[in-house]
Amino acid sequence: MKKCFKFQLFNKPNPFERMDFGLRLLFSKAFTPQKLAFCILIFCLLAFSGITLAQSGVLAPKNPGIENYSPILQFLASAELEGRETGTQGSYIAADYIATTMQGFGLKPFNSKGQDVKLSDYFQTFDLLKYSTANCSFIVKSGSKRSTEPLQVKQDKDFTVINTFKNELLESVPVIAGYGINLPELGYNDYNNIDAKGKLVVVLDGYPGQNATSGLAWEKFKPIAENDAFDLGQKCLEAQKQGAAAILVIDGNYLKSLSGNTTQTNFHEEDTYQDAEYFMPNALPTHAIPCIKLTMAGSKLFSEALGVDFHKLEQELAQLDSQKPIGSKVLISINLQVVVDTLHVSNILGVLPGYYTTQTVILGAHYDHLGKRGADIYYGSDDNASGVAGLLALAKMWAKSSTIPPYNIVFASWTAEEKGLIGSEYFTSSLAAPEKVKLYINMDMISRSVMEDTAQRQLSIGTRTTDENIREIARKSNATLNRPFELDLWDVTGHSGSDYASFTAKNIPIMTYNTGLHNDYHTPRDIPANADLIKMGDVLKVVNACVWEFMLMR
Repeated sequence: MKKCFKFQLFNKPNPFERMDFGLRLLFSKAFTPQKLAFCILIFCLLAFSGITLAQSGVLAPKNPGIENYSPILQFLASAELEGRETGTQGSYIAADYIATTMQGFGLKPFNSKGQDVKLSDYFQTFDLLKYSTANCSFIVKSGSKRSTEPLQVKQDKDFTVINTFKNELLESVPVIAGYGINLPELGYNDYNNIDAKGKLVVVLDGYPGQNATSGLAWEKFKPIAENDAFDLGQKCLEAQKQGAAAILVIDGNYLKSLSGNTTQTNFHEEDTYQDAEYFMPNALPTHAIPCIKLTMAGSKLFSEALGVDFHKLEQELAQLDSQKPIGSKVLISINLQVVVDTLHVSNILGVLPGYYTTQTVILGAHYDHLGKRGADIYYGSDDNASGVAGLLALAKMWAKSSTIPPYNIVFASWTAEEKGLIGSEYFTSSLAAPEKVKLYINMDMISRSVMEDTAQRQLSIGTRTTDENIREIARKSNATLNRPFELDLWDVTGHSGSDYASFTAKNIPIMTYNTGLHNDYHTPRDIPANADLIKMGDVLKVVNACVWEFMLMR
């Protein structure tokens, strides 16, 4: 009998299991003085050998090397996958690749149904509705007589459309509503003296004073602009509240060019990126108005047809005076046709079982990107092939190590992040007990640097303000590097820039890793050749150390 006890106690690699065995023995019904003496011996041994991972001699999983994540990055951001847009062939290839890789590492499928494991068991599949603009005719008819040669503004070249959920037919004399902002707390309302009901509302991109930054308007609106507190989504909602039928936005870079701020212009492919709207069937918007976003070229055409000097208007609005109504003799005709498709999409989930199987730590990264538009491929190397490559590299290190973590570790690759965090939101909404998820770690864009980071040593880690213990883990883990990062530890409260927001909404502690919003973000220039693989490796060292330290702490 003692030999049996000795075998169970010392031949198990996990100290948590040894401790649990001693506790079960101590409180068993068949308790005797001999067992008490034996348990005292057990706990004395544990006192010397340790009951934590750190003290037991169990080593942390090794850090991944470049050879572990570079090939994955190269494949996911290759031309063959055409940008991995949700619901496209490239995204399905990426999903199969990620699931196959997880299976090869020996991870258990999240949806395991027995011993006969299939690749599909790694998939958490759901339906997604895609609303896209099949066609939008935009015609500017001059004057009340309706010129026989109206101006045709071309879709994709001169404008794109968002908020497309139903067919629309509209004819309207446009009304101009400044920047489309209504902030009573600042004593500012662009809709003063304007009747927007049933009409096309024209607004300027940006904020008052943006092209005259030494003035009073910018002093007032700079904090709003820095936090994007009245962004395009808010402008659409405000126009809707005012009764508008549709909203049209004059391009911000066009406005900068009018003011002579050409050095500030950051026009790139993203400005003409036409995307659809994506919703789960049970989360459709109850109402929304179409939003037409003019490009630089479209803004120039439209302003000439409208006969409005938008540079002069910006100057007047920078004085913070109420806008005077601007009359117009043009008639705008919009005919919008929408098509709805049902997509079958999947999160990819693999599990490394822990000793206490009812509690979980999740590492996640989204695998989707923007896809292909015309001949342009949005490769999404940094956003977010880098995060997925790092996720799989860490999964390999943990799966191949002899360490049994105290908690389950779920390695999750999310779909439809670019469409509104939909994949991670679907996952968290299906959690029966969110409180059993002890930590979520998010990796989104971890292989580049912003232009100002000339030393390439900045790392942003977002957490909740209530989780000082987690921030301390980040500091401690960063200090283990030969060249520690310059850490930006920021508060995620009120932010929703990546999949971490789906977890904070469920009151789950998070860490979200990012190395900066560079100039190639959401452009076809985000390619593997521009990845900083050395920096990415150091980020993964910090992530790995944080997971390990969190396991020790708990």
